[in-house]
Amino acid sequence: MFVVVGLGAVGSLLAYFLNEAGLEPYAVSRSRCDEYIFCNGDSCHKLRVKMIDRAPPDVKYSLVAVKGPDTTGALRVASGVPVLFQNGIGGLELAREVFPNAMAAVVTYGVYREGCRAELRGRGEIILPKEAAEVGEALARGGAAVRLVDDVEPYRWAKLVVNAAINPVTAILQAPNGVLLENPWARALAEKLALEAAAVAAAVGYPVEGAVDTVFTVARATASNISSMAQDLARCRPTEVDFINGAVMKYGAARGVATPHNYVVYTLVKALEERCGLRFRTT
Repeated sequence: MFVVVGLGAVGSLLAYFLNEAGLEPYAVSRSRCDEYIFCNGDSCHKLRVKMIDRAPPDVKYSLVAVKGPDTTGALRVASGVPVLFQNGIGGLELAREVFPNAMAAVVTYGVYREGCRAELRGRGEIILPKEAAEVGEALARGGAAVRLVDDVEPYRWAKLVVNAAINPVTAILQAPNGVLLENPWARALAEKLALEAAAVAAAVGYPVEGAVDTVFTVARATASNISSMAQDLARCRPTEVDFINGAVMKYGAARGVATPHNYVVYTLVKALEERCGLRFRTT
């Protein structure tokens, strides 16, 4: 019934919950490991997945857990209804050009992946639209904290605000999320990024209350976690900055909301990508 597309941090988390529910999903992954390990506290488990190159046509849901820049490739191997477990704004919009029935989910768990091993570092929840109740039921049976909502868009934008404040700062400083609590300069920059992103979200129609407080609550809850953007830059991999701070800039420009701090961190991350020899489409 399920295929997990992408066995990175979030994909490993989804496979783990499905395993705990007694399910062995199909999985498509660009990198192959002899075994995939997921650790929850002191307990580590070998993930049980059936590795394939493309989702078979009888799959009902494709749980897409790749980074934003990899969305197009992931959609080529998906089938059924894609449910996108991604950061930022842009992946769902790409998916709906191919799969009009595509849906988005919001994940607030903190997971760190190194090689073939993923580790839970911050507990959160998985927010899904009610139309994806079957997916939510399976994940909840496996121990996930699942919330079904009428409209997932406010939660996508709320998470965008958090990601826009935490991810680029930790990526540039190459530090865990807790640096926002320990370093006053990092904290000050994160506050400005959050306020700008929240202003854009409000202009789009999804106001985020207490944006700054939320950012630091998340940073505290995931203090030991290393953001995906920080991991990507450390490994010279494509970052999601176009889908996070780039999205803040894009939607801000369209609605007349200034985003100078997001512009600065965006250009810094792009400069670091360039130093790695990475060249990607910009917003």
